[in-house]
Amino acid sequence: MGRNASANPLHSVSDRFFHHGADLGALNRNFAGEKPSEIMRFTMEHALNPVVFTNFRPLAVAFLHLVTREKPDIPVIWVDHGYNTPETYRHIEAVVSRFNLNLRTYSSKMSAAHYNAVYGGIPPLDTPEHDFFSRTVKLEPFNRAMGELKPDVWLNGIRHDQNAHRKNLDIFTQGNHDTIRVAPMFHLREMDVEEYVSDNGLPDNDVYFDPTKGEEHRECGLLLEK
Repeated sequence: MGRNASANPLHSVSDRFFHHGADLGALNRNFAGEKPSEIMRFTMEHALNPVVFTNFRPLAVAFLHLVTREKPDIPVIWVDHGYNTPETYRHIEAVVSRFNLNLRTYSSKMSAAHYNAVYGGIPPLDTPEHDFFSRTVKLEPFNRAMGELKPDVWLNGIRHDQNAHRKNLDIFTQGNHDTIRVAPMFHLREMDVEEYVSDNGLPDNDVYFDPTKGEEHRECGLLLEK
């Protein structure tokens, strides 16, 4: 399909192509075999106010490279929860400089030091205390960002092979804040992304920690919010 999409009424230009009434099933079927670059190109042709969300985790640089090649000035939302590793903070500085990212940093209203002093640090997983922690340091800043920027498209780098929840998603899905989530790399495997990073000589971040997930296979909550 790809660049010949204009012949299909599904892809006619409208005032707002990406909305919660869009036929996402048809989009996902049509783009299932397309390259991420084609998905990105199509999305940028039709999105009115797209944004990117990234956490600068390992291999996330591939997604940022893909997106900014198509739209260099796209707003890039990053939630700084305050618990990142020193390596992650240095990696962010390097990537922002290399890609000249239009980085929009949103931080928790309570710093990590403040939270640790009042609540005693990161609480155990699967407890009400951890739910409160996640809402405080990640979900609230993210929701604030989305409320201020008001995007119609939320681009992210999720893939089907990352965990059971993501396996049941797709390239185009309904997101919160009245957005359509677009995951151009959804059908890639981890080894595909590693190859992309290597082929393009991109800097990666191997020392990473997300306190709201705790474990690699878990969701932090952003994709679960309605």
